Amino acid sequence: MTTLETILLITNVLTLILYFSSKYKESGNLSTVIKEVKEDIKQSSDVVSDLVTKATEIVFDETVQKTIKEFIMIVEEKNQLAKQKGEVHLAGDEKKQAVIQRLSEWVSNLTGSTDKAISFVEDNQSKIESIIDEYISFSNKMHGKSTLSEAEKLIAEKLSNKA
Repeated sequence: MTTLETILLITNVLTLILYFSSKYKESGNLSTVIKEVKEDIKQSSDVVSDLVTKATEIVFDETVQKTIKEFIMIVEEKNQLAKQKGEVHLAGDEKKQAVIQRLSEWVSNLTGSTDKAISFVEDNQSKIESIIDEYISFSNKMHGKSTLSEAEKLIAEKLSNKA
């Protein structure tokens, strides 16, 4: 046992002695102290259980959005490598599904539950797809590809008619 472990053990024992002595001072009866300690342990376990439950809930925030964008880049990079090697590569909705699959696995790993991951993806499907579409559209524009959304096509057409 190291010195630090010994110090921690002594500190824990002293804290436990102080806890029991303060409980005993309040009630003066050993059976009452045992009941109070049981109640304290039960309340503590309920609080810890609530914290664990809340910690496994995923909120759709900037971190999730950033993660989605990272998964898009990973899928795109793998796709480019497959194209270069002459292998089968993903297109359109297949790319989107690959990103959503990676996101589901990520949420499942964080929460420890496949059901929570499926529920999260289903609840946020439109947001997820919107982020994927916007990011791919932006990426395509940066690479000079002309895959505009329908709204962007209408705007471009109206602008070209005015000129």
